[in-house]
Amino acid sequence: MPTRPQRTPSDDIFPGVLSAALELMLEEGPEGLTVRALARRAGVAPMSIYNHFDGKNGVIDAIIIDGFTLLGEKAGTTETDARANLIAGSCAYREFALEYRAHYTTMFLHRFVGYSPSPETVAIAFRGFEILAGQVQRCEETGMFVGRSYIDVAQQVWAAVHGYVALEILGINFASDRDRIFYEFIDALIKGLDEPAS
Repeated sequence: MPTRPQRTPSDDIFPGVLSAALELMLEEGPEGLTVRALARRAGVAPMSIYNHFDGKNGVIDAIIIDGFTLLGEKAGTTETDARANLIAGSCAYREFALEYRAHYTTMFLHRFVGYSPSPETVAIAFRGFEILAGQVQRCEETGMFVGRSYIDVAQQVWAAVHGYVALEILGINFASDRDRIFYEFIDALIKGLDEPAS
């Protein structure tokens, strides 16, 4: 239940507003993410959201930055075998999406009218891609993906994994054993990309 707005110390407002924003994203989607609704849910004055986040756009930035931080922690796998490491990173991407749906949909699936990401948000999003690119580069160093740019392969892997995961998040997944089928999908994808480029 919404609590009465109150003055909140600067150090304390961030987690409460972020939590409220994630709840609203899950329950109502982008349309429900307004400063007024956030303030009511977090129990703070609307002006405090403008003061601490510079408004709604700053809250969206905070969700995305937090999301890519969490994704980096999950996907930055350290398997000894390079191929196994790439598969583990792809599986971790799916696990992140399923565990942090509000973050994932904000990062990749929803569009917010009038929103433009901050330079910090763009930078951390690019670092997310760099993790995957580094995993692919490790594979390349072991003799995989001959004749292909590791950046190109990383883009192909991300596009394929994202498409699969996005469908699952949207409820469009009819696999009999979702974990096993996803693993088989990634395994087949990597095998296909490892074929000599024509």
